[in-house]
Amino acid sequence: MTPGAVPATIGVEIDLDVVREMLTQFKPRDHQEAQELILAALQEINEHFGYVSLPAAEAVAEHLGTTASRVFGLLTFYADFRTKPRGQHFMLLCHGMSCYALGSQQLVQELQDTWGIADGETTEDGQLTVQVVNGCLGVCDRAPFIKLDADYHGDLSVASFNEVLRRAIAAGGSWKDADHGH
Repeated sequence: MTPGAVPATIGVEIDLDVVREMLTQFKPRDHQEAQELILAALQEINEHFGYVSLPAAEAVAEHLGTTASRVFGLLTFYADFRTKPRGQHFMLLCHGMSCYALGSQQLVQELQDTWGIADGETTEDGQLTVQVVNGCLGVCDRAPFIKLDADYHGDLSVASFNEVLRRAIAAGGSWKDADHGH
């Protein structure tokens, strides 16, 4: 972990009573349907809180009559799910082939040098969580590219990258206001 960073632990605590209330909409008729509803239940929790904690995953398992290991296996398999809270702002940084060739590695280094965080970390003040995406985000013509909250920014230099981050933090708001995370 980068010194001064915290492992994405800033954010909303998950209220298990709220989770249990959310789960009441999922009423499987049989074991097969319960298995099919696991992802939908996890998505609901992830969108509401920005992540799914282990106790929330256990609540899903209990409600759907399956094992916690089955639920946690799915939770950790899919990249869209987070198991730790996000900072106030959430950034996806494309590190695919085009973005890499056009400078995304400089942006990754800038995150460490200026912002004090690496992939999967949150700034000490809880303002920014970053996820480096090694696959393509599909915006190669604007490489290097980031998605910050619901806003897309491309053709970034180190200077413009820092400016985008500073402006977003100064403006307030959060990923929760933007798009519930994705």
